[in-house]
Amino acid sequence: MRKLLLIPLVVLALQVAPTATAAPAPNTEPAVTADGWTLPRLTVKDRAITDVTGRTVLLRGANINQINDYAQNDPSIPATAPLDRTDFARMATLGFNVVRLTIAWSALEPTPGAFDQAYVARIREAVQDAKDYGIYSVLDMHQDAWGKSVGTPADQSCPEPMRAGVGWDGAPAWATLTNGWTTCNIAGVRETAPAVAAAFQNFYDDVQGVQGHLVNTWARLAGEFKDEPAVAGYDLMNEPNPGLRDPFTAADQIGRFYQRSINAIRGAEQGGFPHLVFFEPSAVWSAFGVDALPPRHYLADPLVVFSPHLYAGSITVSSDLPSLEQGFDIAERAAAVYDAPLWTGEWAWFGEPEEDANQVERFMDAMDAHKMGGAWWSWSQACGDPHAVRDGNTGKPMGNLNRIDCPSGEQLGLVEGFAKPLSRAYPRATPGILTEITASGFTGTGSGRLEAWYPGPDRPVLATTSVSDPVLTQVAGGWRLTARTDGAYSVTAH
Repeated sequence: MRKLLLIPLVVLALQVAPTATAAPAPNTEPAVTADGWTLPRLTVKDRAITDVTGRTVLLRGANINQINDYAQNDPSIPATAPLDRTDFARMATLGFNVVRLTIAWSALEPTPGAFDQAYVARIREAVQDAKDYGIYSVLDMHQDAWGKSVGTPADQSCPEPMRAGVGWDGAPAWATLTNGWTTCNIAGVRETAPAVAAAFQNFYDDVQGVQGHLVNTWARLAGEFKDEPAVAGYDLMNEPNPGLRDPFTAADQIGRFYQRSINAIRGAEQGGFPHLVFFEPSAVWSAFGVDALPPRHYLADPLVVFSPHLYAGSITVSSDLPSLEQGFDIAERAAAVYDAPLWTGEWAWFGEPEEDANQVERFMDAMDAHKMGGAWWSWSQACGDPHAVRDGNTGKPMGNLNRIDCPSGEQLGLVEGFAKPLSRAYPRATPGILTEITASGFTGTGSGRLEAWYPGPDRPVLATTSVSDPVLTQVAGGWRLTARTDGAYSVTAH
């Protein structure tokens, strides 16, 4: 996500109709054990992501864009970096327990009605590799500036002050209906291209049935993973563009698409079990830190999770309005509209860690204060990624958590200045209600199996209340705490 120049009216539409909360299943379902951690299937209770054994679960990790289907804007430079098991092994050394796995409609449905099983196999392999290292996957139907084919042809010039656009990712070419509008944009900001807005509006209006195709694709994909507890859930669309409508109408049309998709997913899950559904406001939120909300009645499903991208203080149009902490507060109030948990599918800083590490620590403090998780953008970004091509950075090191030399593609390793704050200690799964998290520990109320992560080579020294049978196991990158809790408990580490 990068800054938008469109400045629409951005307000919160607060719908207040009540909805039901999903109760966890009885605590009889066996946990899925992976690399010593447990990955039971997830649900929602009391506006928290929980598992079916009755524990509050914090999902913290990173985005993986390495199986996304980006436009190949420079034929000589790969648009994605390779992905294999070693990526997940390295994530585990940071204590990550979730990846937001970006996937592409263009690869799933390359021709109308197709469903590419070879691409599904790549998704399945990534899910299994993550699972083997104790990591959940959120399957994110990713798009940026609609799709690969909304780029300005090389033989076409753009009038000043407009600039030629590059191809991005998302929709297949056959579902790209631009009305012949220009692909040129303002100052390199991809969302300002009229062709992008037209393609989105035709999608919302279901012209030629294009929206129905994506809804059906979601159903088929959900059917593939209906029995997989390591799939945390489905992110219906990354940063949807408002199209050509005012903020409230745009939010309504986004909500209608979400409702169609959720209904299709639930139908496809018959014979399996329902997964979480992550939904986002429009891309306006990522740029301004607030937006009109899809009406609540479209999102009455009890397993929805509100998932805005919290870039306040990072790449929002204003660097301090809202502030980082205000961005969390606004998002929390919006999540309450839906009686839903809050989880941020993207957040990051993009400068040098010497300048930004303190901001990353501050963001982690805010996540602790709100008892929530999120996914850093991103794990690894290739030299030919559209961000790099657009910004003319194909000869500079890319990342941003793992640096890559460009244009050679040589892996340069973790950016330790970001990796260190991202790997901070946290309770991965806590019985009952998690009441507080601080940099030194956490408290909660409930009985059951506790799991927590501690980074670094030194064995943590624990002080506990109402905790029995604590076991600290040294694992790659840190320590795994398992224990039993009973009633009001606390854990502090030194």
